[in-house]
Amino acid sequence: MQGRKPLEKANLVKFPGSEKTSTDEPRQADYDAAKKMCPPQLNENEKAVWLRVAPELSRLGRLRPHFVDALAEYCIIVEKLRSARKLLDEKSWTYATTGRNGQQVKMRPEVAQLNDDWRKWRSLVGEFGLAPGSDRGLKSGQSDLFNDDFDF
Repeated sequence: MQGRKPLEKANLVKFPGSEKTSTDEPRQADYDAAKKMCPPQLNENEKAVWLRVAPELSRLGRLRPHFVDALAEYCIIVEKLRSARKLLDEKSWTYATTGRNGQQVKMRPEVAQLNDDWRKWRSLVGEFGLAPGSDRGLKSGQSDLFNDDFDF
């Protein structure tokens, strides 16, 4: 008989990395490193973003002292996006104006700022590998032509 076959538990395939193990969670040392590197200029909401993202980046080996400023910008932008969306949801994303062409509905200026912040956020997501596609590109061996111990 052709067509769709019933799912059987024995035929299910688990992909590598699809099941979490205890080593997939950040360790206490990762949390300590993240707290130690947290920049003082971040406000409380931005620090909450930092403490959510930085331990995982530390576990993956992507939190280094020279990346702190870029990750701080990521945290600031995440908080700006959250607050801008909250403001726009409360006030409305559009407004109406009447002129010689009649009534026109326009986007609030805050929408343009939100879009600009989103572009910055998306760029930083790619740099730190915080999205599935960019994470695959940062895994070791994906784009390396030579091993680290390559000698001439």
